[in-house]
Amino acid sequence: MTENYYLGLDLSTQQLKCTLINEKHDIVLEEAVNFDKDLPEFKTVHGAIVNDNVVTSPTLMWVKALDILMKKLKQSSFIGSIRGISGAGQQHGSVYWNKHGLEKLEKLDSSKDLYEQLQDAFSIQQSPIWQDASTTEECRALEKSVGGPEALAQLTGSKAYERFTGNQIAKIYHHDKKAYDETARINLVSSLLSTLLVGAFSPMDAAEGSGTNLMNIHSHKWEKKLVEQCGGDTLYEKLAKEPVEGGTPVGNISDYYVKKYGFHPECRIMPFTGDNSATLVSMNLSEGDCVVSLGTSDTVLVYLKKDAAEPTTESHLMAHPTDPEGYMGMLCYKNGSLAREFIRDRYANGNWDDFNKYLLNKEAMQDGKIGFYYWMQEIIPFAKGIYRFENGQAVEEFKDKAVNVKAIVESQFMSMCIRLERMGGNTMKRLLASGGAAANKDILQLLSNVFGLPVYRQKGMNGASLGGALLAKFGTVQNTSFEKMMDEHPSAGLELICEPNLHATEKYHLLKKQFTDLEKQVVI
Repeated sequence: MTENYYLGLDLSTQQLKCTLINEKHDIVLEEAVNFDKDLPEFKTVHGAIVNDNVVTSPTLMWVKALDILMKKLKQSSFIGSIRGISGAGQQHGSVYWNKHGLEKLEKLDSSKDLYEQLQDAFSIQQSPIWQDASTTEECRALEKSVGGPEALAQLTGSKAYERFTGNQIAKIYHHDKKAYDETARINLVSSLLSTLLVGAFSPMDAAEGSGTNLMNIHSHKWEKKLVEQCGGDTLYEKLAKEPVEGGTPVGNISDYYVKKYGFHPECRIMPFTGDNSATLVSMNLSEGDCVVSLGTSDTVLVYLKKDAAEPTTESHLMAHPTDPEGYMGMLCYKNGSLAREFIRDRYANGNWDDFNKYLLNKEAMQDGKIGFYYWMQEIIPFAKGIYRFENGQAVEEFKDKAVNVKAIVESQFMSMCIRLERMGGNTMKRLLASGGAAANKDILQLLSNVFGLPVYRQKGMNGASLGGALLAKFGTVQNTSFEKMMDEHPSAGLELICEPNLHATEKYHLLKKQFTDLEKQVVI
């Protein structure tokens, strides 16, 4: 009997990655396409094109990356035995199909690549992505339309954020009406993949709808007044379909992939979710678990039941990708790995060994030195620039410049800890680290000390693409809960990386008020 396989894709900021698992959830294949390295003709840096606060990625770059990844998969022996595909995309980014593109999509020629056939498919060539911070005007207008940021957070799970899709759509609606009117359908980055795979417009899942400022967090339906505020009376038609719950099949794979690559015609496509939601899925969280993902952006994810969840204007409450009765609490920081690399290059000789040495041997916050490192326009809080304080007084630079290394890491973790408590995440039992920087045990020890909790790491750093593969299986097998499916074949599990130094934790706890007060000075 032929074994069944399940494919997860992850279209992140810098690469398109895939993870293939078998019935027992063992990883049997991984492939990736790096945008800067493998697709240099699009001239991206870290997968993006930055023009001050306007940050985009070429839509056709993503399409071409899927062509390349499919060719790599075709060389494997598994492709005809893949029974389900799901995955993730960088959250909030949006894709604008024109009418011609949708027609082309339904009549794909298997003798040609997608990239060749979809050259004129999009009304906007550069997709706004999560790093964009150019929609402040639209954010304030959306909040005002419902009575303020608190009211919007209660309605959608978040106040208005510049990167959220509704505000990006509103900017195009007001400032590029021609392109907006030429847009027939709008996908997110995640649902772009399911649309390409099904060969017809595909909806986003409810977890992704939570990142738009357009979906009612309680009903998981589009909120009419918000939709009309962001895109007038035609936006409903462009969104086309209400969000769906995770694991609900959206169709079988397009005949194009069957003929061109050898997929099984009954391979099912599930709704794709956000990269953070998929990471949460891959770790099969229980209540009391908190994921700290240290990547291009730094993200905190916590599984909250409805009665424990409290929307705030600094955090996000999002629909859970597999539990319709649950929420995913989220904090998202724009200044993650790239900001740490900037500090490494400036103060640690561009060397991680020196960076780690300063982490261990220097004192920052516990010696009166606190820094705030908003190298890019930050989201939490909304601020930009680098600010330093010694004993409560603003300074241009620390006397010992190497202290910046410890200060940037401490500052980020202190901010996470304080804000998580406000959201209702103060009953945490352990931290689960993921993302590129989670390979650094010295950083994780500092995380453990600030929170006062043990830090675990998943064996195999697969995150979002593994979560996508598990969602693919979940939607394919049906008639079972996600928890039961995971119990049947537990993943490789978690390894304990470090325990907290509780003496240090107590000191950090006593510094929370000072940290909060200084941060307010910076934001003002």
